[in-house]
Amino acid sequence: MEEARSELRDPVTLCAAAFGMRTYRHRLFETGGGFAFTPPPHPAHLAPVTKMGRPRAAGHFAHYVGNFSGVAEARSDMGVGWMNRDGIRECIPPAYTHWIGAALLASRLEVAA
Repeated sequence: MEEARSELRDPVTLCAAAFGMRTYRHRLFETGGGFAFTPPPHPAHLAPVTKMGRPRAAGHFAHYVGNFSGVAEARSDMGVGWMNRDGIRECIPPAYTHWIGAALLASRLEVAA
């Protein structure tokens, strides 16, 4: 997803590890209309990533792309219990939406005060 950066205006990157997930899933977000938000601290990517198609090794992070293994684990890890593999490999985890939504609400309440 990082290749889209040049197409966006001042994008903000969210990473799954910042939300306690055991995967490094970067997604870029562009805001506008006077709204901006600060991402949670981006932790260093220190945990190794298990190679795609193999069960996650102890202490490793998973890489949920392509035909990854561990759909049930991915559902639990990313909070997307209703998704199939196709949805998971492309999804924006709900935690990201919650973070952005809370920031938007806080910014609108601040404007109204």
